[in-house]
Amino acid sequence: MNSVARVCAVALAVIFTACQEDEITPTDPSLKHQTVAASPIAGGAAVSFTSASTFGTVRLDNAGVYYVEDFFQGTPGTGTDPHVPNATYYYRFDLIDGGTSSNYVLKFGGTANGDITVGTGYTLAYTTTNFNSVTSSTATTAVSGAFGYNNITMGTPTSFTVNPLHPGWYNYNIVNHIVYPLADNGGSVTLVITHTASGVKYKLEPQDIYQGGIPNSATPPNNYPYLKFRYKQL
Repeated sequence: MNSVARVCAVALAVIFTACQEDEITPTDPSLKHQTVAASPIAGGAAVSFTSASTFGTVRLDNAGVYYVEDFFQGTPGTGTDPHVPNATYYYRFDLIDGGTSSNYVLKFGGTANGDITVGTGYTLAYTTTNFNSVTSSTATTAVSGAFGYNNITMGTPTSFTVNPLHPGWYNYNIVNHIVYPLADNGGSVTLVITHTASGVKYKLEPQDIYQGGIPNSATPPNNYPYLKFRYKQL
């Protein structure tokens, strides 16, 4: 990482930390995974997740694309969606549902759960090819570590191309503390997750961290992290 990228990374960590709580790792025994899974029907309505302490919905279209909205994992409590900000979230493709720290494909961690990594036995890569056009043979660039912020700006971002020095899926405005996903602003970045033993690949487009896909305030919003993404097996 060059000196500019290193300074940006430190700045992002400091600013985000000032706006929210430190990352919390769930330790409640009730977070133990249950052998249940969401069961969306192709072309049907979105269904709720059923794994322990997993919230949000998933919908399956007729082309085999899964649409996940308002995904998070939290500890049981009062209210309809008990939410632990900055807890680490886990997702499994095989269950179409939430995972656990010992069994997952996707891990959403770091500040605001914006850092994406994969579990043991999987590799992570990205491409600037549009999600709909990505195939199993699309050229990709390997991701080393987490895939998170793309650029840090002092105002509303005007460019939504992938930064080759620090590729990521969102730009972060440090003035109003708002995340601007590339996918929601005319940009294009698609992740490709490969199961190394079988060679099976999935493409995934991270789309947002705000509940309903819209920040609830001009500066700063607090309806996060509720993750939105879509994916498909290739």
